[in-house]
Amino acid sequence: MPSGTIQNQEEFDKAIRVLSWNKWLLSALGLWPKNPNSLIFIVNFGYFVYNMLCEYLDLFLFIDNLEHVIENLTENMAFTQILVRMAMLRRYNQQLGEVINEALKDYDARMYRSPEESKVFLDYMNKAKLFVKLLCAFVTMTATSYYAKPITSPPPPPQSGEISSEDNATGQFLLPYRFHIFHEVNDFRTYTITYASQFPFVFVSGLGQTAADCLMVTLVFHVSGRLSVLAMRISSLKTGADNCRAELGNIIVEHNRLLKMGQTIEEAFSETLLAHLVGATALVCILGYQLLVNYAKGQGADLATFFVFIFLVFLVLYAHCVVGESLITESNKVCEAYYDCWWYEMPKETEKLIILCMARSQKPLGLTAGKLGSFCLSTLTDIIKASAGYLSLLRTVM
Repeated sequence: MPSGTIQNQEEFDKAIRVLSWNKWLLSALGLWPKNPNSLIFIVNFGYFVYNMLCEYLDLFLFIDNLEHVIENLTENMAFTQILVRMAMLRRYNQQLGEVINEALKDYDARMYRSPEESKVFLDYMNKAKLFVKLLCAFVTMTATSYYAKPITSPPPPPQSGEISSEDNATGQFLLPYRFHIFHEVNDFRTYTITYASQFPFVFVSGLGQTAADCLMVTLVFHVSGRLSVLAMRISSLKTGADNCRAELGNIIVEHNRLLKMGQTIEEAFSETLLAHLVGATALVCILGYQLLVNYAKGQGADLATFFVFIFLVFLVLYAHCVVGESLITESNKVCEAYYDCWWYEMPKETEKLIILCMARSQKPLGLTAGKLGSFCLSTLTDIIKASAGYLSLLRTVM
């Protein structure tokens, strides 16, 4: 094997690490498709569901207190999205496992005919690695700073006649989350135990957020990279009868494989993206309001926490829109490549196959939010405009 090929394989061995990172995240939840663990998933999911029920109960009990409702929804909307992510990962675990098995076949340097093909694919996987690193870093920062907020930011003095839900009796002991507590927290020992009991939620929520998003971005960038390689091969089709037929047959097989992978990814993450579309619109509005309120009050610690929080929301939203846009763009490139190749100089039977390929490629792959609309860069601007409108209304009401 030539030394250049060996060097190229080393680059693919580095690129495949992104799937290893996904394996670690999903295995911690018991959701790695190649080795699922029902016990670990039930423990994590059951613990998460119990705390979410307590959060919904807190929202119901204080539904007449608008300020309290806003503070509850700040975390409620984010955690509900994570709940949907974990449920959908479990529901489509087998299908995602099939996509991962197909993706693992593409990290062999011998499958790529030129340095240009290798570079196109590796560039997409490097983008996936960068996103995984950024998401893990900012989820860690957000989750830990939010959990530590009652300690880093002293509570405001209680107002007369106001009942605080964090301690069910006094405003002296603040807890990190708006979970309804079924016992009174009126001494330091009880407060410490209750505070510590909510610490595992940091890990479960963080893993639920990162595992689903990292897997989706990794798989979508993988398919986009392979589509880009496929477009290059279509454009370089030879017009000779024998070579053309054999090459076109390989292209059709690869195109069908990528279409199946893309459609499975779209189906598996459709509900997740719908929850994110609704949740992100509400979160940007609510977090924007929280930033304005804490800036007015001069609460620096809370301001920093909410700033990191809203940056994380924008990071995930931007990543979802970018990967959706890349999938549409690369699908269109494949369609254009069929038109640009010298199909008019090929044998008649080959021309008919090319026409069928053109017809199929007219419908590009993409990511949809519950089958209602595509996730692309225009979705990002639509969400920001909608959130800004809701924020203006909220400021007027409050």
